[in-house]
Amino acid sequence: MRYAFPALVAVLVVTATVTVGTPALSSPTPADTVASETPDSAAAPIATTGNTSNYLELDRTTRSQFGNASLDLGAAVAADSAQLRETFAIETGVERFRSAPNTSAKTAVLRDQSAEIRNRTAALRQYQRRTIQQFDDGHIPAEVVFRRLAMIDSRARTIEDSALRLQGIAQFTPRYTIPFEIDNQLTNARERAGLFYTDPRENLRASLVGTRDTKQYLVQTGGSGFVLAGADSSRQSYTREGYIDNRFQQSGSDRFDGDFGAALDYVSDLYPWAGTDRNQRGSEDDIDSLLASIYQVSITHKHGELETYLDGSNADVFMEVQDKRLSRLPVTSTVSETNATADLTVDANLTHETGPMELTVRDTTTDDPVDARITVDGQFVGETGADGTLWTIQPDETVDVEARTDDGSVAFSVIHDTSGV
Repeated sequence: MRYAFPALVAVLVVTATVTVGTPALSSPTPADTVASETPDSAAAPIATTGNTSNYLELDRTTRSQFGNASLDLGAAVAADSAQLRETFAIETGVERFRSAPNTSAKTAVLRDQSAEIRNRTAALRQYQRRTIQQFDDGHIPAEVVFRRLAMIDSRARTIEDSALRLQGIAQFTPRYTIPFEIDNQLTNARERAGLFYTDPRENLRASLVGTRDTKQYLVQTGGSGFVLAGADSSRQSYTREGYIDNRFQQSGSDRFDGDFGAALDYVSDLYPWAGTDRNQRGSEDDIDSLLASIYQVSITHKHGELETYLDGSNADVFMEVQDKRLSRLPVTSTVSETNATADLTVDANLTHETGPMELTVRDTTTDDPVDARITVDGQFVGETGADGTLWTIQPDETVDVEARTDDGSVAFSVIHDTSGV
């Protein structure tokens, strides 16, 4: 196993997104917390799947729902407004620092700004907790989850940039040395904010503001965690984010004691296929440390990319992002069903739970592709189109699939047996 020790990298700024009807972010209060803050009953499981990378799964699933991320003018307008507010806040802080008459006054400004940034970062986590809980309880639909995750993503990027900008201004101010305590607090806030933005969330935001086509995603929740997964036929890509809040604890000492090699070996044991040299495509695996005891591991493999976050205090993976090419994923099983009266046959190529599922509809007599409307567990997920094929997500091990045309329909249950995987 090869690994590198890259330096921490500053990342991009994007605008914050707030949608009409979405509660504003605020500092956490007791009423903002989820109903239970106790750890889930079992260690966060890494699910095993054959001939591709394993994945973080929820201990239990309470609710699954498909939804469309599409142009939302309210979200676009609110995003510009939020960006202006964030920009004004940071520039006001920078101006206060620059105009402060002496070292102690400059330090006081930095201390105030650092506290504000820490509070905004903490509010992101509380807001995400509320979103998970409200969806889990059935109070909000998938589309609201999309808007909120997109907003959290944008705010996290902006907060990170704000902390980085303050640090840069302070460090390059002549005859001024930023106190270690404040510099460390800003670094902590920057790294913590970095846990709340991901490529899948940024893609959500792009669809909401209209710079990306409408895309469909599956949202799944259970306990303190959620899964966001989507399959894009046009881009031939599958993206999946998994997050379990109660696994991000930072309680106690680092079990790996800062040893990158030990942490990387541990992650490789959790993801043995991705961790095997012959399946990797990058020259090295990247590992970095955040917040003293969090390890971020990135692996490029022949199916795509894996980014996973390990809490060294409890040796649990609490967050994971996967991006894979649909054409490279192995099919673990195929289920077929035919309606002879309607001359329709449906083939379902399966991968894993919350993984991509390819549905192909064809004319039984001619074997020609058929354009059909597809529902999964009673939810409309799209049309197969001229090529008769649709990629979607398999929510659970067992799902109900229906393909309907003007001539008839085919309905059947897909039971994916993973016992042999």
